[in-house]
Amino acid sequence: MREEKTNMFFWVRKGLRTGVLTTRYPGRYELMPPDFRGRPVIDPDHCLAAQGCTACIDVCLPKALHVDQVGNERNKMNSLDERLTLDLGRCIMCGLCINACPADALYMTQEYELAVTYREALQVVASFTKDTDSPTTMGERGERHESAC
Repeated sequence: MREEKTNMFFWVRKGLRTGVLTTRYPGRYELMPPDFRGRPVIDPDHCLAAQGCTACIDVCLPKALHVDQVGNERNKMNSLDERLTLDLGRCIMCGLCINACPADALYMTQEYELAVTYREALQVVASFTKDTDSPTTMGERGERHESAC
């Protein structure tokens, strides 16, 4: 018992001598190193998923990227839209998809705060209409952004 108390006091004394080692986050936003790999972002204007490119999907180890074909909401014909989905809940921020993309449509940001209330909010969707090839992205909060190629 005496040895256990001595050991405990050793660690308390060492902690008091060392001082505070934690950061002031979240009170003060911390800058990340230049090569920090944060959250990946899809640029639908440069993405070649509408032409059948699956380079980023093929190298994604946790299967955070996938393409779905969905019914076209705009013209109600039998055409299908392709939808590239990035699931940030599965993504391990490895950067393999960034290196594999031939069109530089994916890039890493320095953003590391990914806390959300619902898991669905971690899915970033880029939709491509086959007939017009104009991409549409849906952000984490479900807002829709139209962009022309």
